[in-house]
Amino acid sequence: MIILAIETSCDDTGIALVKKDKKGITVLSRVLSSQDEIHKKWGGVYPFEAKREHQKNLLPSLEKVLEKADFLKPGSTPAPEELSRILLREEILLKEFSSFLGKNKITKKIDSVAVTAGPGLEPCLYVGVNFAKALATTLNIPLIPINHIKAHILSFLFEKEDILFPAVALVASGGHTELVLMKSLHSYKLLGKTRDDAAGECFDKTARVLGLGYPGGPAIAKQALQWKSKITNSKFQTLKLPRPMMYSKDYDFSFSGLKTAVLYDFLSRKKKTQKDKTYIVAMAKEIEEAVTDVLTSKLKRALREHNAKTAILGGGVTANKTLQKKVNEITSSLPEVEIIFPPPSMSTDNAEMIAAAATVEKKRKNYATIKPNANLTVY
Repeated sequence: MIILAIETSCDDTGIALVKKDKKGITVLSRVLSSQDEIHKKWGGVYPFEAKREHQKNLLPSLEKVLEKADFLKPGSTPAPEELSRILLREEILLKEFSSFLGKNKITKKIDSVAVTAGPGLEPCLYVGVNFAKALATTLNIPLIPINHIKAHILSFLFEKEDILFPAVALVASGGHTELVLMKSLHSYKLLGKTRDDAAGECFDKTARVLGLGYPGGPAIAKQALQWKSKITNSKFQTLKLPRPMMYSKDYDFSFSGLKTAVLYDFLSRKKKTQKDKTYIVAMAKEIEEAVTDVLTSKLKRALREHNAKTAILGGGVTANKTLQKKVNEITSSLPEVEIIFPPPSMSTDNAEMIAAAATVEKKRKNYATIKPNANLTVY
């Protein structure tokens, strides 16, 4: 099975060509175009700017992926009659797609196109879905809509195809924080999610308060690494932030209050202190500790209460070394639980994980039925 996967749920344009056979899942080629530099000036993702970048990136990315895998040669591909209708609101893509078809011929069989249908930023989702519809229609192959959260969870399939169930998955990223119970690769139950800000969003917003730039997660982690060398005998050694909802009886999260606590503490300081490197390091360390304490606590309780055999992590926040250390320590009290982190290159948004989910997805839908859904909750 050869799958061409497309990911445009937020600010990363991802396209990948993946092969699934008896040996497992293999990436034939991949391209990921990041927009981090573009959104730094906003301190976060600006949806319509992200949409415009997706429109610019999709065709060049597709061409690179197909060329790398030796799936493309000079020639021409007939454009379907529906192309103008499918890309009616995507003038840039329509022009570039038509030009691409006039100059290129795909030489090897692609079995299906997979695309993120949600959740995500709606303007970005629409670009990816419309592009996928156009491609699937041109090649006359099935189009598989994929849930973005499910794809984060199933990214582990590139390294391990068989796991023990039940499993609990923690997905933590810039836009999502969810705990999901899995009884099989086809059975998903949402246990809890954030009621406001996601964990990654909290990192982004608190990093902006401290003047650390975007994306916030890596910036906070970089400062926190300096904690031991800078905090000794410091007046900021006792700095303490709340752990929102860590002891609530449900599995929901809330990081808005934590963000507000950081802001109020920062504003209460004199300007000299606000720029004090020791203060910034201490605050970054405490932000990281607070977020990872809450995530680990909820995950551990979910594993215990559901007698889980496997813990699966996905999303950009799970690349945080402090979180990884705390999660791995869970095995001291729950030795029967296997901990699975995504491959490093797949922790953030990417098209490979969309392809991995597509290999599991059995129900293929006609392209005309797929509508982007910013709040998609069905796995």
